[in-house]
Amino acid sequence: MVTFVLKVGIGSHVKKSIAGARLQRRLLEAVTIVVTAAFMANAAIPDSRAAELFTAAVSAPTPVAKDKAAKPTPAAEKPAPSYQERQDSIAKQKPLLATPKDHTGQTQCVSAEFASLAVVYDSIFESLAPTLPAAVLPQARAIRNQTQRDMQAIMVSTLLIPEHPLTLGADRNDPAYKYRTPLSELVVSNLLKVRDGREGEAVPVANLSLIQAVEISYLFIFVGILAPLGFGVKSVGEFPDTDVPIDTLLRIFGAASTQITHVLAKATTDALLDSCVAEVTAEQKELAGKPSEKVRFRIDVPAIVRATADQLALADAQTCTPIGDLSLGRIVSRTAQFARDNASSAADKRTITAQEKDILRSMRSVRIHHHLIPADPADFTTPESLISGIGTAVPIIGGAPIDILLGLNHNRGTGADFAETVSIADLTVTKSLTAAYYSWHLSLYFASLLTEPISLLGLDPLIPIPGPENLPISPSRLIIETARLPLTYGLITYHHVVRSMCLREDDTSGTGLGAELNKSDPEAAAAAQKAATAKAKSKAKSTPKRKPTTRKPSAATSPSTQPRSAQR
Repeated sequence: MVTFVLKVGIGSHVKKSIAGARLQRRLLEAVTIVVTAAFMANAAIPDSRAAELFTAAVSAPTPVAKDKAAKPTPAAEKPAPSYQERQDSIAKQKPLLATPKDHTGQTQCVSAEFASLAVVYDSIFESLAPTLPAAVLPQARAIRNQTQRDMQAIMVSTLLIPEHPLTLGADRNDPAYKYRTPLSELVVSNLLKVRDGREGEAVPVANLSLIQAVEISYLFIFVGILAPLGFGVKSVGEFPDTDVPIDTLLRIFGAASTQITHVLAKATTDALLDSCVAEVTAEQKELAGKPSEKVRFRIDVPAIVRATADQLALADAQTCTPIGDLSLGRIVSRTAQFARDNASSAADKRTITAQEKDILRSMRSVRIHHHLIPADPADFTTPESLISGIGTAVPIIGGAPIDILLGLNHNRGTGADFAETVSIADLTVTKSLTAAYYSWHLSLYFASLLTEPISLLGLDPLIPIPGPENLPISPSRLIIETARLPLTYGLITYHHVVRSMCLREDDTSGTGLGAELNKSDPEAAAAAQKAATAKAKSKAKSTPKRKPTTRKPSAATSPSTQPRSAQR
């Protein structure tokens, strides 16, 4: 009996000591995260007065004549340089690379959009040639010529080349520039190429533009390094032989690496597209990005993908409203119209119309507080994105709760009225996809909470991976991160695509090209944008401001339309 009591006492003491040690470890994790976040925030924003993380309400005397204080309104976006304005500005700059001496004819200063790898390679060679000994210079030129021939022989499918939105005709105020990841950028590019029948094009490596090469490199870094790294570090469990929160530090490292790489890649591509990289002839400019005339890949595109691509264009902030800003009612009506057009009989068309009316009636009868849906993380400011990224490693409250608070505060900072309601029919596609994102995000958060007590008591069976460090993989974290993959690389990518593209029928220029018109016909694009701006101003002036009114039943109201209390 005494032995049994001792065993029970010792066992409970061991469990308490383990739990106590893990609680201390959680405290150390929290301190580590706070210090790291403070350091990174200071590095990102050296002067804290230059950025406001959370918009504070400003106390001011309320005018007597007004019942409510004026809502804060976000600052209007400054007009971004158009595609042609950027090209004109670049033409006046000095080239970053030396111009080869064998160039004949007139040259033009161009950005990375029109500087092919062949031109860049020649320019770098000419810059280094004066430093080479005269004895090796002939051999070096022979190597250069052979390399150029090899670059001409190697072909790359155009479907593997992400096109930067600025090279397609978009500007920095257009949705395609704001909402993109390497995956969504590739999807948008490929849909436009399929629409134009270019899916089989083969581009010689020598003809790849410098910006295309950079975008391909970032795509492979994202898919081959950053994505597996993020998945791996989030699946690592606690190291049993140390009290240092190594798993937390690894998660912070993974989140910071992805964020920093994205910022550096964006800054690099922006600089290359705003600077004169090299001087080229008209013929060399035309070859940049040009596919081979002799080689073409056979790509079988599914009919549904081609039919979808035929209806899409690159969204433009002035002339082509992105799909993400359309209402769900518009999507239902458009889907019903498509079904009617493909119906085989008049009876089927009537059935579709009746079902459409029933669905829209149900959608209009349900109203929701749409501003209580947190802002899309893609709309977060840089400080908010930094807090969100580091917050994924915070125990207990990290992840979804922090993102929800950031999203709601972002809405508040833009002057959103949380009491405002809209019907589901008027809810935008972006709002509905954002709600789906947070629902999924929150579900995974609650699932991770269920595994927290298991990890706290040391009951999570760690799976060591053979190697120099014997990384312990947590099965529970591995399951949760696997369930997160469709969210991170599926829903988010899809959301960016619908925010970057528009329906061709909505293009007010009448060309169905959207932002691509800025590149193909700058004058027509400028005229279309001017007309769209004038129409928007006229509509804003003619739209009367609605005032809240209280309706009362008139004496002529029929009993069938009166409230039940009045009919009794």
